Amino acid sequence: MSAFLIGCVLATVSGVFGLVINPLIGGAASSLVLTFSGLHSFVAGISQVGNLCALQKEVWVADIMDNLFLGQEFIGRSIDDGGMINNSIVHIPQAGNAPSITKNRSSFPATIAERTDAELTYSVANFTTDPIRVRNFDEVQVSYAKRQSVLGEHSAALSERMGDEVAHIWSPTADAALVLRTTGAATADLAHATATGTRLRLTKSDVAKMAKKLDKDRMPKQGRTLLLSPEMYYELFEVDQLILADVMGRVTLPEGAINRLFGFDIMVRDTIVTYNNAAAGAKKAVGAAAAATDCLGAIAWSSFAVRHALGSIGVYLNEGQAEHYGDIMSAEVNLGASISRTDSKGIVSIAQGYVAP
Repeated sequence: MSAFLIGCVLATVSGVFGLVINPLIGGAASSLVLTFSGLHSFVAGISQVGNLCALQKEVWVADIMDNLFLGQEFIGRSIDDGGMINNSIVHIPQAGNAPSITKNRSSFPATIAERTDAELTYSVANFTTDPIRVRNFDEVQVSYAKRQSVLGEHSAALSERMGDEVAHIWSPTADAALVLRTTGAATADLAHATATGTRLRLTKSDVAKMAKKLDKDRMPKQGRTLLLSPEMYYELFEVDQLILADVMGRVTLPEGAINRLFGFDIMVRDTIVTYNNAAAGAKKAVGAAAAATDCLGAIAWSSFAVRHALGSIGVYLNEGQAEHYGDIMSAEVNLGASISRTDSKGIVSIAQGYVAP
């Protein structure tokens, strides 16, 4: 037990035990006697000390929550289904087809149509950190800076992985109408070091096609986001344009957005989605082996077209592990994501145009 906790115990004891005269021995001698009220206070005090020593989950969970979507602000630009989770499954009722409209109806009785409602469901995935050893846990727990030194890098890695998964889930696949291709000049910016050949640059005309797709889907003008890789972002905007925008001042943008074009709030993320070189553009799984034909991808969406659900956050502690000379700690977060419609309305992606070597 640390000196801090020992001090807490001593303070509690001194406030509970009273110094009284023992009549059997005489006035000069004395002993400690515990009164009933003192006993109650003592038990309460020891309980508080025990709480200090125990894992304060709400403190650690609050720290994780504060940093969970740091750098992943794009996730928040979607419908929040956190309150719809049931046994790790999100259940979203969806109305059937809208009724047909007849102007100046003249035929009666009207035909009765049956509406068939459906349900959108998606799973909430479990993300966990590897256990770590923590020394002097009781001292670490009371300091925000020390808590961040313990879980900071782990929380960042957890957040990054969840961002990878959400971006992948929201990205369309294997459909040329949903996975467009860049059409600009050739560039040597490739998805990774082992990719070969060249790719085509992203142009403003390409982005205009993405905006047109959302217009055709009758998506609202507000709440549109375009998530680009750094390579694509700096292909889209010349350096002089970016400098001028910084000098002249930008319009107010939502958190995480750095520019705006064709109604899209533009955000940048290092990893979004990787596509193969097929015309229809099939997306590759997160962490899949690299291939020479891989192409960088970007996604655009309406905030009404995608969803996420943040479930429980857990922090775990095994105290006093002798073989580790310290305490063992780990954390978990439950998060799920989905598109809102099976027809992918309100979503479009674009992959680099492929040029064979």
